[in-house]
Amino acid sequence: MIITDIEELRLYFPAHAIDHIGPYAGFIDNSEHDFLLEPLGEPLYERMCEYYDTKKHELSTVDDQNATYFNRLILMAQRCVAFDFMGAAIDVQAISINNAGLNYSSADDYKPADRDARRDATAACQKEAHKSLNRLLYTLESWVKRDTVGTDPSVSSDSEADEELREIVELWRQSRYYYLAAQMLLPSAKVMQEYINIYDSREKFIQLLPDLRYVQEEQLAPAIGEDFLEYLVQYALRNEVSPSSAGSSRLFDRIVHKLRKIACTFLESRTQVLKVDKERKIRARDEAVLLLGRLCESIRASQEAILIALADDADIFRLSPLYVKPEEHTASGTSVSANGNTGCLSPACSCGSDSDSLNSDDLALHVTMPLL
Repeated sequence: MIITDIEELRLYFPAHAIDHIGPYAGFIDNSEHDFLLEPLGEPLYERMCEYYDTKKHELSTVDDQNATYFNRLILMAQRCVAFDFMGAAIDVQAISINNAGLNYSSADDYKPADRDARRDATAACQKEAHKSLNRLLYTLESWVKRDTVGTDPSVSSDSEADEELREIVELWRQSRYYYLAAQMLLPSAKVMQEYINIYDSREKFIQLLPDLRYVQEEQLAPAIGEDFLEYLVQYALRNEVSPSSAGSSRLFDRIVHKLRKIACTFLESRTQVLKVDKERKIRARDEAVLLLGRLCESIRASQEAILIALADDADIFRLSPLYVKPEEHTASGTSVSANGNTGCLSPACSCGSDSDSLNSDDLALHVTMPLL
């Protein structure tokens, strides 16, 4: 456990009158494993506990730049656990279990808290726990960006602080949540916040990952191609997507930007994490389908530029369902497209068979069924 002393608890509940931490050990252990373990990942959680056990009496109680990275991590983790376990313990500790049954616990010098006061205190603790977790995840994100040692050849340092930072970052990268986010079109809460309001909550972002993965794998990948989408995800992770980019970067930035917007719109139509009313879910589904169709048309129109930009990786796009093989000209003056249809080469001619492409078998009609 990372809270073993009553004075540690006083950092987060300065007015408490608890004499011993022992009776709360079960609550603390549950909070660490149910609330903290998954966001950190088991490797980082176990290493943090080990650090706490060996250097407990050396730890600073102030989260400042003089504290070591593990010290700061422990302080933020303690805050998460303290508020979460206290929110669970309030109602349980208000009841005295004895041979005669159940009674309210009370003290001569304290007025008993009524039901409303306990409910408000529980809600406040839960709110603070989520805020503390968001702070923890935000800090870990910033530490990942700060960790350039070993990834940037121009930066080198062997200081103890850099070693701690590198160790924390590497351990957090083994977290299941970090792995999922690293493979996503929307890799962080900061990026998602630009497209949909999640109140800048890292916790909500984590909760949205299963829906986001479904959207990316089952709705976007079949439309533009799995390999091409994977390339775009890796491109976005390597580069800062910006509309001010030039050349091929601007082309891919524009595609990534639109894909992110479409992914968040699909997300609105299916998520239970965000509060979205029924009518908005229906509209969001229709908007997402429309935007995806427009993007596919835009990608087809930019095929030549995309192939040039991909250079040696052009086969990635050629495997996409959006790729159209160049037309082959016949001796009779007609062209044969990739699907075998023939059409007149003259733009003034109205006999082209492709004009009836809306009836082709490869087009799906997307209809949003009413939500029951």
